[in-house]
Amino acid sequence: MIFGNLFGLWALLFLAPFILLYLIRPRTIEKTIPSLMFIIREQKHMKEASFLRNLLRNLLFLIQLIALAGMIFTIAEPIINVPYSVAIRNAVIVLDASGSMQAKDGFSTRFDNAIMKARDNLGGETSIVLAENSPIILLEQGSRMEASELLRKIAPKATASNIGDAMLVAGDVLGKKRGRIIVISDFMQTEGADILVAKRTLESKGNLVEFIDVGSKGNNVGIVDLELDKEKTVVGIKNFKESDENIKINVINNGNKINSKSVKITAESKEKFEFETLQGITKVEIDAKDDLELDNSVYISVPSREKVKILLITNNEENNYIKAALSASRNTELEIRNPPTVNAYNIKHDIVIINKITKSLFVPADYVDLKKYVQNGGILIVTSQDELRELDKLLEIIPVTLGEKKEEQATACVDVIGRIFPADPYGEEPCFISLKRYFKAQPHNGSSILMSANEEPLVSYKAVGNGKVIYYGIFDEYSDFYSNSFYPVFWRNMVDFFLQIDDIKDYNFAAGKLLVIEKQDVKTPSAVINTNKLTLDEAGIYELGNKKIAVNMLDEQESDISKENDKIKGEIEEIESEKEKKTEEFKLDIPLLAFVLLLLGFEVFYIKFRGDL
Repeated sequence: MIFGNLFGLWALLFLAPFILLYLIRPRTIEKTIPSLMFIIREQKHMKEASFLRNLLRNLLFLIQLIALAGMIFTIAEPIINVPYSVAIRNAVIVLDASGSMQAKDGFSTRFDNAIMKARDNLGGETSIVLAENSPIILLEQGSRMEASELLRKIAPKATASNIGDAMLVAGDVLGKKRGRIIVISDFMQTEGADILVAKRTLESKGNLVEFIDVGSKGNNVGIVDLELDKEKTVVGIKNFKESDENIKINVINNGNKINSKSVKITAESKEKFEFETLQGITKVEIDAKDDLELDNSVYISVPSREKVKILLITNNEENNYIKAALSASRNTELEIRNPPTVNAYNIKHDIVIINKITKSLFVPADYVDLKKYVQNGGILIVTSQDELRELDKLLEIIPVTLGEKKEEQATACVDVIGRIFPADPYGEEPCFISLKRYFKAQPHNGSSILMSANEEPLVSYKAVGNGKVIYYGIFDEYSDFYSNSFYPVFWRNMVDFFLQIDDIKDYNFAAGKLLVIEKQDVKTPSAVINTNKLTLDEAGIYELGNKKIAVNMLDEQESDISKENDKIKGEIEEIESEKEKKTEEFKLDIPLLAFVLLLLGFEVFYIKFRGDL
């Protein structure tokens, strides 16, 4: 203990006369008692009363002595040094709730250990921030009881970990107040701000940052990748162990096991497992015996649909690249009609494609019936051919006005990135087709251009009545497009886009994504909630009305529970070594003064109780 005003200690000298006054005995007064019997009878009671009077008189002396000493010490301004962590009343717990926290650690999990550590570090006012891929404030300046009750209900999620950003959010929660920020994690940071940079930022504002590591080296074999399209599904499985592992892979579709395979994965390597994409809900699981069950299974959701009926009208069925591309899709039912046998009055197909027809063989009445088909909601695709400018009736409904035919080298580039031409890979490299022949063309009002060459539209469309007409201006035999691996994908994307068939990617998500939806009841893997902002932070199936979406962690870094963050562990050791050295001065003058006032109030009460007032 130190004193801010040493001269105040001289006031202790006033205690000496106080004690002397108490020691001076009063003079004895003699009185004559008329009755000897009265003295004998009361002698016992007088002795007991004398003992109580001395005791009570000594108690009053102690009260006054302590009160006087307290006032003197208040003048001296006493100060004591207390540990910094004790001096700070506000506490913010940053709790890692990412996928790796579900890893087993003995008979419990990392997250169970984190909850116990959190309960041991509750403050007078406690806030809780969850470190998922996006930090979540669960409690702001709540009581110990509120924090303890909330900790009992929290469960780990299937997201990546963003500890650094969660620490900065904890600083925002404190605002201008100083506080303890206790970070409880396995410190497997997979995204966000650097943890140590966030720590220094918080400490520069006077906060105390403590790290509590609940991670330990674990063994894992997990599913870390999922490649999904309409035709095939590829699952990536990684063995994080230092030894080879034999595992069994099961494919379960709509509750029925349809495929099973045993594979050997060498130490610290990855294997791929491929199978045909199945409609409905599919679960792929591995029977690996490891410390993290979360990544031992993935869910896949593919909406059920009927086959698309496509009519290809052509007089050149041999070496037809469009025919080959559409026939490769098992979700397509392709019919081919050769003019003059078109029977356009009897078309009940979803899409009609006109490709390489002979003008003289095409019945004029079929033009009329095709136009009615489109106006009633049909989809018509007209492809380039040398005689296209001579097909007057088709020229009336296509979305461009054709000019002369160009015989020159050109490069076709994507104009609209989206469903037909996805950002991956055409967002950064939109030009990828070499042409030797194409028509100059002018787009009509209201038409949309998807691809062009030298500012001439190659792929465009417009609405005609209730339907749409698409112009495909690429001469396949005079380009390298038909040999590109994207060619069949392009035609599948065209079909899905114009028929407004949901993208399979809209049914399958990585954990951590936020969906903005119409407010409704949503069945999550663990509960039913009513919301318009859905956080996909659990692995499993979510049900939104008639739509089922699958969510998986699929994060190789989060699955690697065998690694340890040596940099953070060194920082934790340094924090522990400096923790006891860091103290805060705590002034006792105000608490002492309050104690003296309470003591003086008790003295008045005591004197009244004794009967002297």
